[in-house]
Amino acid sequence: MTRQVRLAHIITGLELGGAQKTTLSLLSHIDKGLYDTFLFTSAGGYLAPGAALTPGLKVIVIDSLTRDVNFLKDIRSFFKIAYYLRRYKISIVHTHSSKAGIIGRWAARLAGVRLIFHTVHGWPFYIESGLFIRFAYRALERITSLITTNLIVVSDADLRAGLRYIDNNREKYVKISYGIDTGNFAAKKGPAERDDIIRVGFIACFKPQKAPMDFIKVVKLVTNKNKAIEFISAGDGILRPIALEQALRFGIDSYIKFLGWQDDIPSILSRLDMLLLTSHWEGMPVTVLEALAAGKPIIATKVGGIPEVVINDFNGFVEEKGDCRALARDILILASDSKKREAFSRNAAYSFKREYELVYMVNRIQGLYARAGGL
Repeated sequence: MTRQVRLAHIITGLELGGAQKTTLSLLSHIDKGLYDTFLFTSAGGYLAPGAALTPGLKVIVIDSLTRDVNFLKDIRSFFKIAYYLRRYKISIVHTHSSKAGIIGRWAARLAGVRLIFHTVHGWPFYIESGLFIRFAYRALERITSLITTNLIVVSDADLRAGLRYIDNNREKYVKISYGIDTGNFAAKKGPAERDDIIRVGFIACFKPQKAPMDFIKVVKLVTNKNKAIEFISAGDGILRPIALEQALRFGIDSYIKFLGWQDDIPSILSRLDMLLLTSHWEGMPVTVLEALAAGKPIIATKVGGIPEVVINDFNGFVEEKGDCRALARDILILASDSKKREAFSRNAAYSFKREYELVYMVNRIQGLYARAGGL
């Protein structure tokens, strides 16, 4: 009988997001006969109960691992992760998110782990912050890439940025798209239930990356022209109270259903006529792939990997980030043209490729581990 390889994934937290959902999906479906799986993460988070119930997965809580930079906590996290990696004799480390990616990979190096992988869920130097912060992120990523076996990117945009700013060794990169369970969407694919209301979905965390205040501006611009359009928001986060306050100030709160965190995204998508995403930076948003699987037109910003899957005037529209007027115009165009919506819906379903399926992602990552000697 083949001895199981001990595999640890490290991620900062388990809030509801594409990186977190993908990590748990991978750990849920990876071959447990080959891999003894661990997850190192901070306490709490919307997805934490699901992680605790994942068969065969051992969750190691690192209390000091927080999203914000805190030198003392970060040092504590570094040594604690290294300690547990040694204690459990981990053979493969796979990190996610920028902060856990830096701390986790260097902790793995200290612990003597030979195989170290990192998935880039959008490079951190896209963050809209000061020049010094962006320079520091690039420098840290560049140095840490030297101890990384492979960098996994989820979009061609991240591959190009990595080659330009981080490590120009093309052989170090492997593109593996996010994978989603298409079975959850197949039964609910197709046009929304017909009535006199057009429904637009905003499925995203309320954090700066997703630019929820742009979402509120778009709603204001759209409802000024057409009051038979309803917006459905599935998500939560630090900016939600501010978004709610702005919606009240604009007098548009009655046009938005704020649902908070939601588990059944296929059911929500089935109710929509189109998806809106106002992100200011991205890797490859999972919600866009889910919308394609559900056959829904997408109106989104031209950032990260979005233009690789949303083809302008084919399965949706893409606009420059922050261009709320253009996004609102696109919504109004689709809302007023049922034939175009139906064509975009068919094209969206057609655009969904095999490489976006969960089983394909899992098999490719397991193959990557195996080729590196992780069996």
